[in-house]
Amino acid sequence: MKFYLNLEGVASTLYILLTQGAIFTGLAIAFNLDEFLIGVTASFPMVAQIFQILSPLVVEKFPKRRTLVNVFNLLSRLPWALLLVLLAFERRSPMFFVLIFAVSQIFGTLAGNAWTSLVRDLIPESERGTFFGRRNVYVSLTSLVFFYVYSLLIDQLKDPLGYQLSIAIGMFGTFLSFWAMLKVPEVPLKSSSASAEVKFVFQDKNFMKLCSFYFVWNVVIAFTAPFFSYHLLKNLQVPFSYIGATGVLSSIVAIIFYFIWGRLADIVGHKSIAVMGVFIVSFLPPMWFFMNTFTYRYLMIADAVITGIGWSAINLSFLTLPMEVAQSSSSAYFATYATLGGVGGLMGALTGGMTAKLLANVHLGTNNLPIYGIQLMFLISGLFRAFTLKLLGRVRTRRYVPLRTLIASALFLSRESGLTRSNGSNVYDVLKVVKKKLEEKEDETKPWRVKRWW
Repeated sequence: MKFYLNLEGVASTLYILLTQGAIFTGLAIAFNLDEFLIGVTASFPMVAQIFQILSPLVVEKFPKRRTLVNVFNLLSRLPWALLLVLLAFERRSPMFFVLIFAVSQIFGTLAGNAWTSLVRDLIPESERGTFFGRRNVYVSLTSLVFFYVYSLLIDQLKDPLGYQLSIAIGMFGTFLSFWAMLKVPEVPLKSSSASAEVKFVFQDKNFMKLCSFYFVWNVVIAFTAPFFSYHLLKNLQVPFSYIGATGVLSSIVAIIFYFIWGRLADIVGHKSIAVMGVFIVSFLPPMWFFMNTFTYRYLMIADAVITGIGWSAINLSFLTLPMEVAQSSSSAYFATYATLGGVGGLMGALTGGMTAKLLANVHLGTNNLPIYGIQLMFLISGLFRAFTLKLLGRVRTRRYVPLRTLIASALFLSRESGLTRSNGSNVYDVLKVVKKKLEEKEDETKPWRVKRWW
């Protein structure tokens, strides 16, 4: 079962790579989208989550979630074959790209809801951190290889052939993921009235705190998300091949840290990993304030490393946190979480798109330190990302170790245990000691915290 779930993730990645980052931005520019449309369209993966509010109704009428995943995935991804055809024409309407992308994301998010609900029943809570950590490693390996393949195809074969071959590979991944899901066992969902389930979710104050955090987080992320790649391609004219190379580096780092975060999540809790990830990625946008033609070769490498560390923690924990906080496997929980996140994404995208449009022709700084107006958005984004930590801290989970405690514990163990050997065994020593200490937890009826051992 786990093998086919992992294979489905790997195959789906061949398509998902087309919908994000530099590949998406390159396609958007090829279809003549301006700054505002790029900002709004790039937010569709988040905005489309609003439609997840319909998921409980769909699952109530058709509770076979494995079949729902496959049907919605096909409806989401097959329209991209039309983009492959449209690329053959010199005159390309931006609205065709926007419409196809919107349809694909709406059905894609419905598939994601059914998938999350199904996997929550298939994978025990005690194994989720390790399972998703490994699954994300396989996904990252696939991203590492094929993001670079797509970048080389686009760089060498140019528009349109490079994009067409990339989309064709994505379509192959779609059919492979369809086959893999057929091998996953179906678990019937015992569901009550969909409207009653949604009402119950909104009465769950702790889960709504998580939803509030996710709402604000998506506002902040959507505000600048598409403009990092836009800044590289449009303003700095960075070659696709170099973007692909740094993407490979980021994936390698992510693979390493997926193992680490996955094991730690099962020990210290998924919220601890989420806090760590948000804290780390808050430093990224301010660094992009200094990204220019003189510094991009070095800053992109630093960005790739930090991105691999921080976003691997976020990608892992943001998927598992709703499973941990939710009181049941009802799709209403995941639909509410995703829907409120989608509303936040829409607000952030509209604000970011309009702001980027206003700042598109603004140039500051000097010849040695050029600053584009869009970089001011990056500076603001970093501050807002750090602010969301306060909201995340209000969410109660069964297991949670505060960030300051984790850091202090690691420093203490390193000092007291003399963990300075260079053969790599020190990492495992730390994990063993931390795990032993964390098992000495307080009564489960009280808020879970690590006991101090110094």
